[in-house]
Formats: sequence, structure tokens, C-alpha cells
Amino acid sequence: MFDATCAECGAETKVPFEPRGDRPVYCDKCYREKRPQRGGGGGGYGDRQMFDAVCATCGEATQVPFEPRGDRPVYCREHFKRGE
Repeated sequence: MFDATCAECGAETKVPFEPRGDRPVYCDKCYREKRPQRGGGGGGYGDRQMFDAVCATCGEATQVPFEPRGDRPVYCREHFKRGE
């Protein structure tokens, strides 16, 4: 663990990485207050834009968090988990 000073409240804290100075470091309390809240249930995408796609394995309609370009296969959640 490395010693650091919270960029938000100025409290001394410990972090599991060596602070480099190019990014702010926060204590646990400030980090929890600043980090974006995750969306419930659906894999944590929250307000992320989803795009329609067709699974390359089963042909079912699905949605993915990136815009498919057509040069690589896209998989539904079930087949993506299986590594297919």
C-alpha cells in the first residue's frame, strides 16, 4: 500500500497503487461519492447507448454496448459467456 493525499478532502489515505501525480487520488469516502453509479441488473451499463445486433452463433437479435461494424462477429450474452 502507498501513502497518498485525497484530492477532494485532503485526508491522508493509503492506496494499492503508486500515485503518479497525473491523476487525482481519493480516499475511500470521496471515491464512493465521486464514482458513477452503476445501472441495476443489466450488467452495469446504466445509461450507455446500446446497439441492435444479430448473434453470429444462434442468429437471435441482441443488443451490445458498441456499434457493430460488420468486420467482426457479434454474440448474444449467452454465446459471449461461452466464448463462442
